[in-house]
Amino acid sequence: MTKGNPAPEVDWKLVVRSLKGTGTLEGRMLVEKAILEAAGLPLRLREARRRLFLLTRSVSEGRPAIIETEGGLVCVIALDDLVNVVMERGPTLGEVIKNYRRSTM
Repeated sequence: MTKGNPAPEVDWKLVVRSLKGTGTLEGRMLVEKAILEAAGLPLRLREARRRLFLLTRSVSEGRPAIIETEGGLVCVIALDDLVNVVMERGPTLGEVIKNYRRSTM
């Protein structure tokens, strides 16, 4: 929804699923980076309110949104995406990277 990378290099949901059980600091940073890249630049709360319809439509199509509030950054994702990320077993990070390399060659 915001001006960011229009096509993230790797699907953010695959990254989250592949790292959700690791519990490492590096894994947490990779998950945060993947979501932030997919979402683009954070919207200020006032801007998010003004663009609520467009924001929710983008989120429902699988792209997370980041809203900057006084309390910190808030990530908005579709319920289906959240359930998929939490419940489905994902590929390993190595498999994600291997598939990405294959698709770029």
